[in-house]
Amino acid sequence: MQDIKSVKNISVWQRLLAMHLVLGLACTGTTPLYAAPATGDVSVEGNSAAIQNIGRAMQSPDARPANAPTRNTLQSQPTIILPDMGDPGGDALSRVDERRYGELIMRQIRPDADYSNDLPIYDYLNQMERRLIQAAKKLQLGGANEQGSGAYNFEVFAVKDSSINAFALPGGFIGFHTGLIVSAESDSEVASVMGHETGHVLQRHLARQMDKQTTNTMIAIAGMVLGALAMSRNPQAAAGLMQGGQAAAINNQLSYSRDAEREADRIGFQILDASGYDVNGAPGFFQRLQKATGIMDKGVPAYVRTHPLTTDRIADMQDRARTVPSRNVPTAVEFYFIKARARMEQAGSSSGLYDLKNTFDSLSKQQPIGKQIEGFYGLSLIAQRQGKWDQAEVDLQQARNLTQKASAPGSPIQRQSLSLEITASELALAKGKKEEALQIAQAALRAYPQSYAAGAAMVNAELKTGRTNDAIAWLKARTRSQPNEIVWWSMLSNAYDQANNVPMRHYALGEKYALEGAWPSAIEQLKIARSAGGSDFYQGSSIDARLREMQRQYQDELKEQGKQLPG
Repeated sequence: MQDIKSVKNISVWQRLLAMHLVLGLACTGTTPLYAAPATGDVSVEGNSAAIQNIGRAMQSPDARPANAPTRNTLQSQPTIILPDMGDPGGDALSRVDERRYGELIMRQIRPDADYSNDLPIYDYLNQMERRLIQAAKKLQLGGANEQGSGAYNFEVFAVKDSSINAFALPGGFIGFHTGLIVSAESDSEVASVMGHETGHVLQRHLARQMDKQTTNTMIAIAGMVLGALAMSRNPQAAAGLMQGGQAAAINNQLSYSRDAEREADRIGFQILDASGYDVNGAPGFFQRLQKATGIMDKGVPAYVRTHPLTTDRIADMQDRARTVPSRNVPTAVEFYFIKARARMEQAGSSSGLYDLKNTFDSLSKQQPIGKQIEGFYGLSLIAQRQGKWDQAEVDLQQARNLTQKASAPGSPIQRQSLSLEITASELALAKGKKEEALQIAQAALRAYPQSYAAGAAMVNAELKTGRTNDAIAWLKARTRSQPNEIVWWSMLSNAYDQANNVPMRHYALGEKYALEGAWPSAIEQLKIARSAGGSDFYQGSSIDARLREMQRQYQDELKEQGKQLPG
């Protein structure tokens, strides 16, 4: 997914992320207003005026360069009394509108340089969320078993940021800063945060705050978001942006935010317990965060600011954990690989990579086997980044040996690691061992059929071995079953390019741009595809039909904005 990023001077992602901070500071604790890769159709037909208003705010010159593409039976726990938050329905946003807001924001986030395109991290987070949602469904928690347009298609993504933070967006999108993953000491700690954010979504906390006055409040929030992040870069520009956002317009929206936090804690605990993770993950993690507030140079962690921690909240977590029989829940070995990858994602410059190598070297020499695994795997990733293939293989084998040692017979820890196999396939491909790389990737995909990373590794190996038709056939099937995923359209375009299929290459590229919200670029690509020649009757008809649909969708958006479609 390296080819689908766009670099901006001022990060749209950071601006949007500031919304969470603004909301938290203004009214002491609610989840933020943003999300992860969209799971709906390419079409954005029917967007409301409110959506267009925030769209225009986010499209301002200060928000992005002018030439950038836009792109699971509830357990009996009598000691737990949930606060009365009211009817999750009522005048709240519909679930369809929730999703639209989330997708709107995600079209701004996905192309940004701070959005993590690391597929093993994406796989790890979403596999964890699927496990939590299955538990929520079994518990019959509100919203978890919705069907059709009312169903939440949860998606979790990572942000390359060393701060400790996580947030939920409208429509089931959840974001994790890489810093939170790195700071966690077990996968249960990560799951506890994810369970909390899932609780916010299932209880529709954000949707119930965004009532029929959505248009005005979204404009106010958008102005404050843009101003909050611009402040550190350009105080004058920030002052202008802040004028459009009035804090008073948000206050009523967040009046029950403390109750929302307590409810999300309790719902999250139910989900965490039912899914088999260690229920002590939450109090352990939050206690460390609370201690960190007294030692951090730049103030408290972002997650503490936006999800205010109190002694009562942590005590509640500990009391609930004591109601569950003690059980040994070892950390999955994949967690340590993902921590290493998260560190790599936020390393940044070459000097950051040098410091990170020292960190990994130190970890590889520590006593806990998990830290050794993380250390050697991280050293392998760095050697791979530097093109030192032999050293990368040596370090990777050390990590593999430690994994086998940690995964004793009978242990719930999986012997096979997706990250381990993906890196092995990449190294084999880099050393010219194309067939070996393909076999490793195919085995990983059989073991993890829902994995994006394994699918991408297999396609890359197929293209390198000349199995272009196999790659195209697999990608076409994926784009049919997952039409909203940019990575598949991008790879399909590359595969068609290798096959010298010019019209279909531009068709796939057009679909990629459409998912990024870059309608003019998408339309232009389909026009090129139509005029290129060489397509069969079925392909030509598909291109024509899709072109007309894109033009209609773009025209509908422009009509709502009072503009006209360029000739």
